[in-house]
Amino acid sequence: MGEIRVPQKYEVRREAIIIFFYVIITIFIFVIFRKAKPELKQGTKSELLFGIAWFSFYFALAMISNQFQISVVNEATNWLLLVLLPLLITARIRKEKIIVTLREIGVRLPDQKTGWKILLVCMIYTGIIFFVFSLSEETSMADLNILKILRNFPVFLLLMMVTAGFTEEFFFRGILQRCLTNTLKRPYLAVFITGILFGLYHFPFAYYLWDGVSGNVVNAFKTIMTEQAIAGFALGLLYEKSNKNLWSSVLLHSLSNAVIMSIGF
Repeated sequence: MGEIRVPQKYEVRREAIIIFFYVIITIFIFVIFRKAKPELKQGTKSELLFGIAWFSFYFALAMISNQFQISVVNEATNWLLLVLLPLLITARIRKEKIIVTLREIGVRLPDQKTGWKILLVCMIYTGIIFFVFSLSEETSMADLNILKILRNFPVFLLLMMVTAGFTEEFFFRGILQRCLTNTLKRPYLAVFITGILFGLYHFPFAYYLWDGVSGNVVNAFKTIMTEQAIAGFALGLLYEKSNKNLWSSVLLHSLSNAVIMSIGF
């Protein structure tokens, strides 16, 4: 998930601002979906063990790929590693057709009421991002080229929808969080655990590739736990509250990255 770049003026309070950002959007999700009740289904330990084992395999592969710069793990291969293979294996474990597994994961259209709530959350989320970027004089709203942002935004949104926005949400929300929820019967604990794993998923990239934290274990870990894990909590909560509709977290994830990329570009 894209980083929320706090203006340099506020760099000392970076973690606090980012935490505040996600606390606010989490509150809005709870308020907007206040009547939604968790839907628990029967889970299997085999399916959950596969999810954890596959995450461990991917993490090790990403570390090796980035350390030796062999590009085994990238946006293209994520379709195989985070979507196709997990889908096929999950369907095999559940002994059902792939189309049925896809519906269980949440690849289905939301009902009209839920759809409007998802859009409302996304609009509020976008507004908060713009607010963060307008905190300093260097990135004030007056200085942002709104027309240029609007022109680039659809391109970045489409790009995110077919890359990280879908592939990461498919595995972390559709596979891991759903299995944890159905097995543990505690939805919010599942959201928390999945958020932590979502943060750890970014460690190989933060440690080897990200400017400002690469090569420093402490800074890389602090960044993923501050930004990526907390973002994972918000995405997981929206997925849970929208009756496990995968398009809710995919849209929020893609929208967040697209807005940040458009402003940065």
